Amino acid sequence: MAISREFYEMMPHTVTVYGSSTINKYGKQAWGGSGTNYRCRLVWDQRMVRSTDGREILEAGQAIVYGVATVDVNDRISLPDGSSPLVTSVEQIKDEVGDHHSVIGFGA
Repeated sequence: MAISREFYEMMPHTVTVYGSSTINKYGKQAWGGSGTNYRCRLVWDQRMVRSTDGREILEAGQAIVYGVATVDVNDRISLPDGSSPLVTSVEQIKDEVGDHHSVIGFGA
């Protein structure tokens, strides 16, 4: 079950998620050309998180997604101001019924 309709008005922002596609011959990450839009609420709250390789990194904020997003830490998001920070963490929040919503953490 997804997030209830009453929360829709509390999600005034839209982010676009670009999926990780390839790594070029120089070891640089490339992302897909077309992204997926998600309705969300942006929260600018800095916190230290642990990356997938165990390093501590500073997270600039989180996007609380209306519903469940298909996102990976190798993806990139585009914020409403046009910036494209890296995804630092992804949490799938569950309730007693199942998947409820996603929280996407992003860097500076």
